Parts: sequence; C-alpha cells; structure tokens
Amino acid sequence: MSLQKPVAAPSRRSLRPAACAFALAGAVVLAALAYRAGGQGNWLLASVFTAERILPLLGLGLLLGQLPRRALPFALASLVLGAAVGVLFREPFFTLMARVPGAAAHLFLTGPIACVLIGLPLVLPRGARAWIALPLLAPAGAALAIATLLGDPTLHEWSYRPLALAAEIWISATVALAASAFDRTWLTVAARIFASWLIAIGFLYGGAYMAAKRTTLEPPTFPTLPADGEFPGFGRVLQELDGKEPAG
Repeated sequence: MSLQKPVAAPSRRSLRPAACAFALAGAVVLAALAYRAGGQGNWLLASVFTAERILPLLGLGLLLGQLPRRALPFALASLVLGAAVGVLFREPFFTLMARVPGAAAHLFLTGPIACVLIGLPLVLPRGARAWIALPLLAPAGAALAIATLLGDPTLHEWSYRPLALAAEIWISATVALAASAFDRTWLTVAARIFASWLIAIGFLYGGAYMAAKRTTLEPPTFPTLPADGEFPGFGRVLQELDGKEPAG
C-alpha cells in the first residue's frame, strides 16, 4: 500500500490572493519597464490599451480562465504556436488581406479577426468550449501577434516589443486568474454575453472599415499655382531676389 498522498490541486479560493498579487505585481513591473523605456514608455503602453487591442485580450483571459484545467496546456500551446506562425508568415497574410477594402489602413483587420475568433468559443456552453477553442486559438494568437507588430508607434524601438508583450500577457493572465478564482454561474453567463459583444464588435468594426472601400493610399491634392512666367509659383520670389519690386 502506497503511503504517498495525492497532490491536491489548488482550490479556487487560494487563487484569489494569487490573482490580486499577480495583478499588482504586473502593474508595478509594467510601470518600471515604462519608466526604464524613457519618455516613450507611456506612449508605447497607450498603443496597447486601445479598444481593438484590449477587447480580444480580455476575452482571451476569460476563455483561458474558464477552460478545464486538463485542456489549458494544450490551449496555451496552440496560442503560442499560432503567434509564432503569425510572426513568421505575416507577409503572406498582408498580401492576402491587402485585397480587402480598407484592411491595410486598419492593421489589416487583426483586431476584428481576433475578436471573432475568441468570441466564438467563449459564447458556447462550457462543456463545448474546449473542442472549439483549441483549433481557434492558433489563428487568434496569430492575429494578436501581428497586431502587436503593426501597432508599433515607433521606428522599431527596441523597448516596444517586450513592453507590449508584457502588457498583453499581464492583461490576459490577470483576467484568467480572476475568472478561475471567482468561478460562479453568473460569471459564466456574463462571459457568454461579453463573447456575443465581441463577435458583434468584430463584425461591426470589420464592416465599418471595409465600407471605406480604399485599397490604396491616395496622396493629398495640391492647389493649382498661377502661371507667372517661366517658373510658376516662384515669380514673386525671383523678382525679390533680382531686386525688383513685385507686381501687385
């Protein structure tokens, strides 16, 4: 007879202080990274905390927090693998999405795509989520990774990627820990309502961007200069350089 006691999984009640500690520690670390990044720290964080970037991250946290624990490692592996594939093969994605009206001017619709891909499994009953979430988390991770690269407001500033990645992990992990620690029936209902909003927002944003029907960037128009000699537009300047009194 074995004398070893089975290792008990951590209770949901014990996860509550862990979720609070992780949220506080993440906020401190992000603030330190932003301060270390210099004057651009706040701007870099602001590029992450926009509606089309933060909404799918919140949905991702809810989805991961309410998945069965045995399915969580596979879900994380699918998410990371999809993110890596998205970074490596982003150029073919850009070529494909460039044909969609308005996509190039709005981060190639990565935000709406991520909202729909994350909202679809989250809106389902909890018993069916894992089967749909595992295959959909890979393209969702690819969309989130590409959005992170495209959201760089600097000219390839070295501090942007680690700072943005840390912020995104902190948002999703904090929500996932909170969803797992405070698992209640009302939270499941609220998550499904939020998922329906995600899907609707994804289609509405995507449709609004595509309604612009712009596939190329058009240069601004310039006013027509009056013809005043051999060098239109420079006649007055040339007269002043020659020491003549400009006409008019």
